[in-house]
Amino acid sequence: MNASRRRFLTVTTSTTALSAGAGCTSLLDETSDEKRDADEGNGGDGDRDTNESTSGLAPDDWPSFQRTARNDGYSPSTAPTDEPTERWSTTLSGTIDEQVAVVDGTVYAATDDGIVHALDAASGDKQWTESLEGGRSQCPCFVNGLVVVGTDTGELVALSATDGTREWTAQLAGPVSGPTAAGGTVYVGTGEEPTAAAIDAATGDELWSTPLAVDADDYPAVDGAGVYVGAQDGWDGRVYALEAADGSDRWEYDGTRMQPPTVAESGVLAPFSTIEVLPRDDGSRRQIGITGEVLASPAATPDLTVYGTDLGFVGAVSHERDGSDAGWGRSVGQYAISAPAVTDAAVYVTMIGPELFALDVEVGTVLWSRSLEGTTATAPTVADGAVFVGTDEGRLVALE
Repeated sequence: MNASRRRFLTVTTSTTALSAGAGCTSLLDETSDEKRDADEGNGGDGDRDTNESTSGLAPDDWPSFQRTARNDGYSPSTAPTDEPTERWSTTLSGTIDEQVAVVDGTVYAATDDGIVHALDAASGDKQWTESLEGGRSQCPCFVNGLVVVGTDTGELVALSATDGTREWTAQLAGPVSGPTAAGGTVYVGTGEEPTAAAIDAATGDELWSTPLAVDADDYPAVDGAGVYVGAQDGWDGRVYALEAADGSDRWEYDGTRMQPPTVAESGVLAPFSTIEVLPRDDGSRRQIGITGEVLASPAATPDLTVYGTDLGFVGAVSHERDGSDAGWGRSVGQYAISAPAVTDAAVYVTMIGPELFALDVEVGTVLWSRSLEGTTATAPTVADGAVFVGTDEGRLVALE
């Protein structure tokens, strides 16, 4: 289990709360779909079609944590907005704490016993499994036909997506946090001997490594120019902004408890209990008002930032074309909300119980909810026309 997930569960299992009204300010500046598409996936220039053909980020794929290198949790895929049916469910070898990845009709999941699983997205049938010493539950990262995962023994391992064969191994300074892939490079952080590192996705060769003052959180966020690494030691939370090309420092922001950041057009969204908006060029900040504390990464679409809090509250803020603020907030329970997955029609979140919710993306109305087995559930993955969720009992469910 990664550090972010451990902190999330520690807080959520002891949290009770009453619902409250939304507190929203404008978060995202007006942006065009073309600008959004240019940065998605590879973090490079070009329109959506060009970017997807070069990065493998097809509309129905969810290749890594929160789908894109920006950790934005936005998918153009369709997913159920009416009461869903179960496409399939299966029990894996151990606890599933983190999102699963879905690429080209295959689901990739890592369980806390160190086993990486590949399953058919249509049927749930197992295609292959591979056991890694020191492996843990995390969201696998699919890049260039490889499934890349980190271990607590300091290895970053690339497996063939076809059969699970180990293609390369990179030995890093400590337990591996991440990974995130962009432009043929895999970006990770480490703990114990804190570093941020860039690894060539084709060979496993280290391109650069930069020391950090505190342990890196999972899943750096990456755009065309920068790598944004969340880090934490106790209540000492930080965001490091590094040059993607060589790992040199751009800026550093000190805060409190930290989760993996999200890149939006307005800046880097840093979930430090609240959400800090950090401009990409200088690390100054502004803050938005929220209801409760944010314990997971927010999502960002071209028009909305969506977040969940420890009060069972889901909120969204947008920036209207006329400059006026707009948004919504909805209480769905009493416990903390996962990182959201957002489509053009709905927001999908999970809550301790566990329970999966679908909410209307425009007004926040609950479209449907589904109770799941166990105590906790992963953040949702939206891909292949379905919502995929894993649980602490090792159950993986696909709803369509």
